Amino acid sequence: MSLKPRLKRMFSEQGKCFDVAIDHGFFNEASFLSGIENMKQAISTIVEAGPNCIQLSVGQAVHLSSINGSQKVGLVLRTDVANIYGNVLPSYLFSELIDKAVEQAVRLDAVSVCVNLLLLPNQPELHYQCVKNVAKLKTECENTACRSWLSRW
Repeated sequence: MSLKPRLKRMFSEQGKCFDVAIDHGFFNEASFLSGIENMKQAISTIVEAGPNCIQLSVGQAVHLSSINGSQKVGLVLRTDVANIYGNVLPSYLFSELIDKAVEQAVRLDAVSVCVNLLLLPNQPELHYQCVKNVAKLKTECENTACRSWLSRW
């Protein structure tokens, strides 16, 4: 079982990865949207700059997948949403995984997935949610990789 094809798409020949995160709209914080209001145009502009990867949510990723070219920029799929990014924290904080995150990542040809590991002062429940999310996503990634490997036999 090898991750090399995805890693090769993610990292340059020098072993470096330049990942531009523009998944900000997923967090429902209007102040994050300045300059990326037109997501299709923002993604196109970033692709032209030549990063290795772009970090997007599921809804945004469709714009990246619609761009043609043999040197495709890799998708790093944002797999969770949290409500901690506003100026005032709500009384109930959460970080939740999207449904079938890894299946969606595979369907979108993502090179990687990302998930928050938040540690805020006096918020152990939020940190615990994030740890559970990381563990669940790791298992889901491993199971998907195993199914992919086994299907080749």
